[in-house]
Amino acid sequence: MRLWITSDWHLEDFKGPFVPERPDFDVLVCAGDVSNDIVESIEYVAAVASGKLAIFTAGNHEYWGDIAIAETLERGFCAAKKHGVAFLECEALDIGAVRFSGATLWTEDDVRHKPSLDFLSTSRCDVAVTHFPPSPRAIVEVGARFWIHGHHHGHAVLDFGRTQVIRNAGQPAETPEDSLPAVPGFVVEV
Repeated sequence: MRLWITSDWHLEDFKGPFVPERPDFDVLVCAGDVSNDIVESIEYVAAVASGKLAIFTAGNHEYWGDIAIAETLERGFCAAKKHGVAFLECEALDIGAVRFSGATLWTEDDVRHKPSLDFLSTSRCDVAVTHFPPSPRAIVEVGARFWIHGHHHGHAVLDFGRTQVIRNAGQPAETPEDSLPAVPGFVVEV
């Protein structure tokens, strides 16, 4: 199964048409921060996936605004159902023999971090998808084969024990100071 990994498009700041390089893929995995509105984010993800399966985990930007978290999640789940996107917020999805589990995860000092980590730790997933990067402790607790995240823009693939931690975040034209830019059409075989 070929996963197209991406996140942090920040289309609220982007001027012009957004047409990412489209690789040969089976599942689009987007780790959040597409825009500042969760419904708009899910619509963009569905459009980019163009009929193929898409997995989406919300980033911190999807929660911006004056809407309560519970309402944001409700809007997200409704939009995901309407557009055929798998919205993973403390949810798991099996595709063939591969289990995907996802949550925003948040930072360790946020009260929303522990419920997200507890879910991921008990979901027995092969692929964890979060917006925030995992701590070394979280990687060990969850034990996923792959951990896909966003938040920090740039591209990196790191091996941590049996887990490969993958980040491909931001617009390819960005040049983050501390890492390589996101790779257009980046695909991983699972």
